[in-house]
Amino acid sequence: MPLRDLLRARFNSALQSIPSGQWKILITDDHSRRLLDAVYKEFDVLQQNVTSIEPLMSPRQPMSVDAIYLLTPTAQNVDRVIADFTLGRRTYKAAHLYFIDGIDDVLAQKLTSALPGDVLKAFTELYCNFWATEDRVFSLQTPSSFFTFFGSLGGAASGDLAMEAFEDDVKVVGRTLLNVLATLNENPYIRYYQPAHHQPLGPLAPSSHSSSLAPPQPQTQSLRWRSAMGGKDTSVGQPQGEYLSRKLAMQVQNDLDEYMANNPEFPSASGRPRSVLFVVDRSMDPVAPFLHEFWYQAMVNDLLPVKDGVHYRRVVVHSPCQVRLTCADIRRYKYTNTIGGTEEKEALLDDEDPVWVSVRHLHMKDAIDTLMTNFNRFAQEHAGFRGGGQVNVNDLKDMLASLPQFQKEREQYSLHLDMAQECMSLFEKKHLNMVANVEQCCATGFTSEGKTPKTLVEEMVPLLDDRAVSQLDKVRVIALYILFRDGVADEDRRRLFQHARLSITEQDSVNNLVHLGAKVIKDSKDRSKGGRIKQKYQTVEGEYELSRYKPVAQVILEDHSHNRLEQSLFPFTKDVPPELNPSLRGGGHAPAPAPSSSLRSARPTWHKAPSARAANTEGRQRLILFVAGGITYSEMRLAYTIGQSLGKDVYIGSTHVITPEQYVKDLKSLGRGGIGGNPPRPIQYHLQSPDRNRSPGRPVSYQYILDRRHWAPPVGPPPLAPPPGQPAPPGMKSANSFNSAAQLNNRMSDLSLGGKAGSLSGSLKGKKDKKDKEDGEGKKKGLFKMKW
Repeated sequence: MPLRDLLRARFNSALQSIPSGQWKILITDDHSRRLLDAVYKEFDVLQQNVTSIEPLMSPRQPMSVDAIYLLTPTAQNVDRVIADFTLGRRTYKAAHLYFIDGIDDVLAQKLTSALPGDVLKAFTELYCNFWATEDRVFSLQTPSSFFTFFGSLGGAASGDLAMEAFEDDVKVVGRTLLNVLATLNENPYIRYYQPAHHQPLGPLAPSSHSSSLAPPQPQTQSLRWRSAMGGKDTSVGQPQGEYLSRKLAMQVQNDLDEYMANNPEFPSASGRPRSVLFVVDRSMDPVAPFLHEFWYQAMVNDLLPVKDGVHYRRVVVHSPCQVRLTCADIRRYKYTNTIGGTEEKEALLDDEDPVWVSVRHLHMKDAIDTLMTNFNRFAQEHAGFRGGGQVNVNDLKDMLASLPQFQKEREQYSLHLDMAQECMSLFEKKHLNMVANVEQCCATGFTSEGKTPKTLVEEMVPLLDDRAVSQLDKVRVIALYILFRDGVADEDRRRLFQHARLSITEQDSVNNLVHLGAKVIKDSKDRSKGGRIKQKYQTVEGEYELSRYKPVAQVILEDHSHNRLEQSLFPFTKDVPPELNPSLRGGGHAPAPAPSSSLRSARPTWHKAPSARAANTEGRQRLILFVAGGITYSEMRLAYTIGQSLGKDVYIGSTHVITPEQYVKDLKSLGRGGIGGNPPRPIQYHLQSPDRNRSPGRPVSYQYILDRRHWAPPVGPPPLAPPPGQPAPPGMKSANSFNSAAQLNNRMSDLSLGGKAGSLSGSLKGKKDKKDKEDGEGKKKGLFKMKW
């Protein structure tokens, strides 16, 4: 079932908790409102007898209706809910509380004790705190995690901040994956990536606080030489410490065990085989983000000015019928309407665009063919709008009735045909056919004929001297070549940089690959064996020459489905499936894998309506892949293509989605010491949010992280009106009586539990940094003819 439908069902359980026909009001905070808007249109919410959607932090007037609170479970939000129903105030007839994540036991007890018995009608944890970017793709939308997971700690002060950010992100990843599993109703086997060719990275690296492991280098070597060497011993030896993927997987396992202990009925019977969750990180496949991919969605996001994967600016001037693209951060396009005026509309590349959904995972050549075929059919079906043929009065009525849909589809076809045309123009202009050929040979380790490439340098050097090839593309080619060679001699590295005329920061993009476990400079004394997962050559019928690379994520999913995935490289956290457990098999061999159709011969169904897709997946096993540090659009595509090929439901998620350009930019900064504590794209905390009262390097509870990340300027309820016949008290304001954070915090502590509020609030304040769960407390749960 699509993730968007599952999330919509969770929100529906809250919106429809009040009997049908009864009016209610919906109260949300900023974060929960954004999650709701991601899967629900405001109109559809209001259609469910909702009078309005109001922000929690606002001076809302009393209403004689029930209120549904859809909130992030923070201490600030709990205090604000209590303020609506204490000190003689009853803002709504009843309160139905729905939290998007699990709430701390102390806060749950505080809520249930403070609210009058006839007010609290529902208290539910929805566990839907994640972003469903597509039907089978989810995200945390935290690009700063790339730096917290892979950046070095640096000095003592910056290292403490970086370690704090790292520990916070580990907890957030674990809890977010728990939300995904709860939404999917899955208790999966958990496997994680355990590399053997490099030591733990980032804050987990053995030499994070000390450079004593670095080999002595001649004084003539530059700082950037040492950066390219990684500042550590080039021989791997026996791995020391814990790897990122294992730490994340264990966090997920612990959170899941705790959740199942509190919810013995989870998971409910579904008739599916037990699912599998793979926890990996970006170091598993540093190659994929560098490649030029020619699948429609990946190519559009690589070459065109698309923001956040959905916002695209397109300016169309219809007088000479030209298309002009700009890179400005504007998310609208202009066009000339039928009466000659200019209009401006927003172009969104999302699931609401059926043309986009039907072609986004196709190869550009197939996408162009599909667009042209469908557009010609659309033009023939609406020939009457062009004035062709005889049209009678009844035909005119039908045409007028379908006019809005006709205009919308026409704009969608026009948009995607223009995008495809612009992509192909850039394909020619940037010489991407030659660039991509070198990239594919480096990434796969084979030529299109299956032979080891022996002329890569001869093919690559002219591209590095070619001014038509952008600097970004040159960085990508050099990085892929170094990854292919598992490091090069320092002199060869310098020559490549000089040929390409790379700037210092562009050189850093290549040198900083060491922070992803790659070798940049090859040491003649290096005798380490093994390496990252690489593709094995195999011939595939109908394969495109410039799209031969198979992402490591695809290798993992396919090998696991065929019982070929090594347990030493991908061990389990806890339970092991019987077919992979030698003790349960009695020494027998693993059962033969079920036959699966060819990836290219499988009939795609991702373009169908959600109901049609869901009907095809009943009883399928679910495979869930999480990549810490970002996923590419070509990897997102696997959730659909591999699922169809293997006959399984595949879901893919990450901390964020990356493009090649953003990947290179992030690598430029990755080598800076303590980057995790001060990343280029940090999580935005409110300027007035409370200070971090924590000891340096000390881990904190998930509740504390929520409280800080989702803090908002407090706004209390409006003042109560005086009793009849009595004047208003001196100084009483007609608007919001809480004008500052200090006033609200002082007043909220008095609103909690009447006479005992001070002691309980003080206890909560003193204990909110500790994670001690109290058992038994009251918690309730022409142009396109190219060689591919």
